[in-house]
Amino acid sequence: MAVYLNSPYSAGVAKRTPDGDLYQRPSARFAFTLIELLVVIAIIGILAALLLPTLSRAKAKALQVPCTGNLHQLSMSWHMYADDNHGKLVSVFYFTQGKVNTNAWVRGSMSDSSYYPRVEKGKLDSTNLNGIRLGSLFRYAASPGIYHCPADKSMTKGVQRVRSYSINGWMGGTSLPGQDQFQVYKRESDILRPSPANAWVFIDEHERFINDGWFAVDMVGDQGLLDAPATRHNNAYGLTFADGHAEIWKLRDPRTIHWDSLPVSNDPLNPDWQRLSAATTSLISP
Repeated sequence: MAVYLNSPYSAGVAKRTPDGDLYQRPSARFAFTLIELLVVIAIIGILAALLLPTLSRAKAKALQVPCTGNLHQLSMSWHMYADDNHGKLVSVFYFTQGKVNTNAWVRGSMSDSSYYPRVEKGKLDSTNLNGIRLGSLFRYAASPGIYHCPADKSMTKGVQRVRSYSINGWMGGTSLPGQDQFQVYKRESDILRPSPANAWVFIDEHERFINDGWFAVDMVGDQGLLDAPATRHNNAYGLTFADGHAEIWKLRDPRTIHWDSLPVSNDPLNPDWQRLSAATTSLISP
């Protein structure tokens, strides 16, 4: 007669041998077959492929918040500079007419091009924080980190570059050749068309072509996008406006997202150029 030491529903059952000893029958074990394991692995792989792009987009979207925060702080420093200088806008050109402009908002070029004189001999501008510290806005925005977009992973020789943002070249800059019919804003009071709420100041520039501290916009449209906005926020980029607020603008034209060289064509009409140029400046009133 069997002697049950465990419930019939438990893993094992004990019996007595003919000699009277107890014998524990091995517990029943359940195991996956090789085919079942391969199916599970395949399902995990499919789920990962479906979820990873979503997680990547969510991460990029989360980085929009600190990016617009950085831009907002830079915008506040831009206003404070104007307040301390009788309404005059900070200069955007680091190197002009063959000379270094010591009043520029930042110094140096993120491209490390030989066209621009180095901020310090023997050091690359793209990784030299003194290009930020020597800028006219640093006294108002004295944290080097706010000059860099947290989603910008570009590096020079394994070192993170120091700046991701540029200023509208029509704000404290000069007109492009052949475009003198458009207004260059020299003072805050000049910004009337577009209104301060619709006139952009700082922009998150594409890491592949960012150089000195100003962003060129062709207002006529014959050349297209001379400089390119960043795409690192799910094909969107950050902007601040003359009233101090910041926005994220989604790129609409595949040519603006997947360009190989600049300028980005405006033929046929590029909606990204159209939107950005409308917020850049306006024709001089007759």
